Amino acid sequence: MISGIGVVDKGKILTDFRYDVKLTHSEVLLSHIDKLLKAVKVELQELDGISISLGPGSFTGLRIGLATAKGICFASGKPLVGVSTLDALAFMARGCKYPVVPIIDAKKYQIYAAVYDAGGEGIRRRSPYLAVELSELIKKIPQEVAFTGPGIEKFRPQLTKAMGRGAHFLRGEKTLPSGAAVAFLGWEKLKKEKPENLFSLEPIYVRKSEAELKFKNV
Repeated sequence: MISGIGVVDKGKILTDFRYDVKLTHSEVLLSHIDKLLKAVKVELQELDGISISLGPGSFTGLRIGLATAKGICFASGKPLVGVSTLDALAFMARGCKYPVVPIIDAKKYQIYAAVYDAGGEGIRRRSPYLAVELSELIKKIPQEVAFTGPGIEKFRPQLTKAMGRGAHFLRGEKTLPSGAAVAFLGWEKLKKEKPENLFSLEPIYVRKSEAELKFKNV
């Protein structure tokens, strides 16, 4: 699974680091954060706040990321803001002339997705966050869209078959999770809103976890 960490300064990207390792997030996340801050010569106390991707995505990865961010904020007194993973993926496609649909493989024959307008410098979400089968998503989106996100390669054949020339696909780094995008959106959010409540902030799961479903059926 690809993860990212980024640092921005007043909207300017200082660094955007992506990594894909066999170890769990809990084993590498803090060390990567420390190395990244040293690389850009920024001390933790110099930061205005911490921004964290809330999902949807891997339930375990989201919990580890949020717990780490909360721990840093508790220890440093820095404010925390949460950003949707789908929002951050759509942000990478800003300026696109088509509606943008980021997709993430949700397993169990479903995908996480949402529809955005991204024609200007920012993005505007036009739909709820979705956890649906691919056939259902196609019914909910415009006839011509640009797909992005880490799920597009897996679902490209089905999307192309169903939508023909109406399906456009972003390529390269624009389709991958970006820590800098999360940082930028968090910086914008922090200017307009109060920080998150560290005690009540939860990931955006969109659908129930396997544990919750099993508990419900007991």
